[in-house]
Amino acid sequence: MEDHYPLRAQRKTKSKPSSREIQQLHALLADVQATYTDSQLSQNMDRLLESHLKSARVPITNMMSLGLGSLFTAKGQTRRIKQLTIFLAIRDSLQRMLRREIEIYAQDPAFTRTDEALLSSLGIHIARTPSGSQLGEAASLIDTSTIIYSPFLTLEAYEQLLLHSRSPVQVLIGDDFNGLLNKWPKHTAERAQVEGVARSAISKYRRRAIGGEGFWITEDQSFPMAMYSIQSHSQEKKAKL
Repeated sequence: MEDHYPLRAQRKTKSKPSSREIQQLHALLADVQATYTDSQLSQNMDRLLESHLKSARVPITNMMSLGLGSLFTAKGQTRRIKQLTIFLAIRDSLQRMLRREIEIYAQDPAFTRTDEALLSSLGIHIARTPSGSQLGEAASLIDTSTIIYSPFLTLEAYEQLLLHSRSPVQVLIGDDFNGLLNKWPKHTAERAQVEGVARSAISKYRRRAIGGEGFWITEDQSFPMAMYSIQSHSQEKKAKL
């Protein structure tokens, strides 16, 4: 997973989608999906989703991926394909558990036309933003029935998402904020931003760490993941006892 800089300018390359490139990515994605299916991470994720659905306050109808990155950039490509694999697997698991369609969206200013063509071929709708520090179109698409998947998001976007969103986020799957706190040295502006979000928003959620056994390898340079969900009324009562 990439560094969580407070601001980061991104350029979007306007190139004609290549069917050959897309076919190659489909083949690579299929291999990674097979690895995920056989991994402990797959089982862990399904257990977390099942647990959440049993006590969910609001039905889940859609998912939004924020910060997936370009899948056709050589550096970190395997990591991003694995992140896409997790996103698609969560959608598939939810559809199996709920027995209905789950709409999925993805937004990242780094997406190229080839990225968008690939994602569209996988049934993913594209949302747009001019900057990684802004929520862009995602802000109007996210509601209480949305699961947010954030494999990489700037601190500014996290602030907008969790502190200033028009609709409270019910479920967030992505960066482990414990890891984000450890990432930045004390007394830095970035550490202060993470602490502010953790104190004002994340503290209201139930945190469950997501281990990556059997899927992530050292070369992926993956960042710790966690699921954050608003607690049900029964969970809140138990927590107070």
